[in-house]
Amino acid sequence: MIKLLPPKIILLLVMAWCTAGYAQAGVKSPLPEVVKLQWQGFEMIGQTTLKRFGLHIYDASFWMLDDKLTDFMTNNTCALSITYARNIRAKNLLSNTKKEWKRLGFAGQYPIEAWLEILKNLWPDVVKGDQLVVVTQPDGKTTFFNNQTSLGTIDDSDFGAAFLAIWLDENSRFKKNRKELLGE
Repeated sequence: MIKLLPPKIILLLVMAWCTAGYAQAGVKSPLPEVVKLQWQGFEMIGQTTLKRFGLHIYDASFWMLDDKLTDFMTNNTCALSITYARNIRAKNLLSNTKKEWKRLGFAGQYPIEAWLEILKNLWPDVVKGDQLVVVTQPDGKTTFFNNQTSLGTIDDSDFGAAFLAIWLDENSRFKKNRKELLGE
């Protein structure tokens, strides 16, 4: 014989389950605790979902410590969080990063080959549900995280802004996603 819980207990359990994620409700790619502990006070500016040919690729959110968007990529601590909806090999992430930097005209302007070599040593293959987060700081340091683990820091004053430009530059490939990330 199956013994059922009293209705009041069932109601309490359902309420607890429904509100467990309330603080993160509506956030498609929340910042992991390791980032929130290291940089307190991040505020979400915007979020988006990237779909290509009907396939869900990732959810992303853009965060800042100071919500002033003026010259934000060089004068503010920013975080871009991407939660992947599918498996993607690190070599494909690198290839797409290189393509976007070239498309934005960064090839002759920045040492993208050297940056890609550094990223090759930092980035893992991602599986569905993995979260990659990049935090850029005004002092030129850019730190990458995978889920709750720091992958490493790149100390180059040009790198952070160039990396964020893939998503946030006015010439970024996905205009609608850019506007959503910037809260427009």
